Amino acid sequence: MSNHTPRGRRRALASLTTAGVATALAAWAPMAMAAPLARATVETHVAAIAARDMSSLLPTLTAGKELIMIMPGGQALETRQQYVDFHQAWFESKDDGKLEPEIVSVIESPALAHALIRYRYTSNGAGGAPKHITSWLALTFALEDGRWGLVVDQNTQIDAPPKS
Repeated sequence: MSNHTPRGRRRALASLTTAGVATALAAWAPMAMAAPLARATVETHVAAIAARDMSSLLPTLTAGKELIMIMPGGQALETRQQYVDFHQAWFESKDDGKLEPEIVSVIESPALAHALIRYRYTSNGAGGAPKHITSWLALTFALEDGRWGLVVDQNTQIDAPPKS
């Protein structure tokens, strides 16, 4: 008995395999083509926050009710409305804040995208003294009806290095 597949069967298997791959790619291609790149949404989201622009921020959020936001101190918000209310109050504050974000990475799959951002935020603290915060921001977006919407926002403050 030979371990070799007869030439005719090999050709048939190759044709079926090629047809299967082509069919799978053809089915996936419209979904991939219809969705914008996640990085563009990440850039829009971060720019909207830096500019304190609610009208630009809203289209980058999930259309659903759940949107988890974990703040640097560990407090958590659980709904889209809480997220919007928090940002509206912050945008209206008079802290002269300036956000300097750096998008470190964006990882995208067909259904989810994850962005890691390092940012520095400078504002006026109590009594007008400058306050500097450096943090990691991890954002997770879900593909919803052909657009990316934020579903998780995790802030982690980076401890300042010890003073020598």
